[in-house]
Amino acid sequence: MKWVWGLLFLLGCSQEYGISPSEHLASLIVDTATYETTTTVPTSGLTPPADIDFVPRIFVDPIDYDFGDLLINCHDEYDLTISSIGTAPLVIEELVYVNTPELSMDTEVSLPFTLAPGEDLIITFSYNEEDLHFDVGTLYIFSNAEGKHEQRARHEGVGVPHGTQTDIFEQEEIRKSDILFVIDNSCSMGQEQDLMSENVEVFVDKLLLSGIDFLAAVITTDDTTPVGGVMYGDDPSIISQLSAAVDVGTGGDSREKGQEMAMEALSPTGILGAGRDFQREDAFLSVIVVSDEDDVSPLTELEYYDFFMSIKDPDMFAWHSVVGTNAIPLDAAICSPSAAGIRYMEQSLYSSGVILDICADWGDSLSVLAESSYRVEDTYPLSKKAISTSVKVYIDGVELTTGWSYNEVDNVVYLLDRSLIIGDELFQVTYDYIEECDF
Repeated sequence: MKWVWGLLFLLGCSQEYGISPSEHLASLIVDTATYETTTTVPTSGLTPPADIDFVPRIFVDPIDYDFGDLLINCHDEYDLTISSIGTAPLVIEELVYVNTPELSMDTEVSLPFTLAPGEDLIITFSYNEEDLHFDVGTLYIFSNAEGKHEQRARHEGVGVPHGTQTDIFEQEEIRKSDILFVIDNSCSMGQEQDLMSENVEVFVDKLLLSGIDFLAAVITTDDTTPVGGVMYGDDPSIISQLSAAVDVGTGGDSREKGQEMAMEALSPTGILGAGRDFQREDAFLSVIVVSDEDDVSPLTELEYYDFFMSIKDPDMFAWHSVVGTNAIPLDAAICSPSAAGIRYMEQSLYSSGVILDICADWGDSLSVLAESSYRVEDTYPLSKKAISTSVKVYIDGVELTTGWSYNEVDNVVYLLDRSLIIGDELFQVTYDYIEECDF
């Protein structure tokens, strides 16, 4: 005898699983004599649950994209992602791109294009800027997505002739200065000493205006003894002291040894050596030689430079030369150097010091020497190639209309008037630029 087991179980569960009892039952038949079983399975499938929603859905990212400002003749691009986020396949039926000529859709899509649930389609767009116009493109996406058979994605950009850059430089000036004058005291130097003495006030005023803490000492090309001792910049009588000291007289040796005298005076055992009032560790050291003849010191210029570098770092030392430069004298009747100061000028070149003609205007020369007797950054290399007509310079936010220049070849701004920097100001250069594109 055969019994049908499991029928009642399936009948009891048919409503829960959405099964039609008359059509979709599986049966378990048991032969009670042999206890052999037979299972029968219906040939038609189960009916899906009625609450499962099989629909295609679409998600586009980004809906809006801004290329921003793009330099003329430059290129940029971005990727648009179309995602199938539904439970049924998403069919992209049509793609319509409406755009200005500078924008393009780079990805070719064979339509219709089907995305299974969870799949993405990435489309790349390019922006090749050729003019100064505003550009816009809109992609129309037609699909079988529920409720969004038409989806739009928009992007835009604008061409610009150049970029704008601001470079900020923080001053690291040294506010202390030790200044050693080495004056030629040979018989031909009377006129030059007088002119220098008469214009010392220009030198002192420039330093005081710049807020520099300075000391000054004067020696000659044949003697290391300081004329008038060490003079202090905050002394009310500093102008009269220095004016008297530089007028050293003309009774000295005709074989001038300016470099040798400077080395002896500044050596560790010298009268102005380190550890004494004059040569301060944290002060910029300037040596100013004034002579109408060349130097005859026994060592080479490089040997003397090596000595100066042994007592000061390169950025803490400068040798300045007021000498004959082989230029035509302003007035040969009163100024006619016996020889060009070749060796002195060489020392200035080693140490990035200034070179001035001894026959030039002494007021101007002493002004330059004052500005060169302390360290202020006066060279500002720009980070991008500037359009020369667009360069503007600011100190602490205040625009400078004079006192600087721009060298287009070197792409450098030079500060011509160092007295404009009197503290820890920010030196700022703003300019337009044209540079190579990122792509």
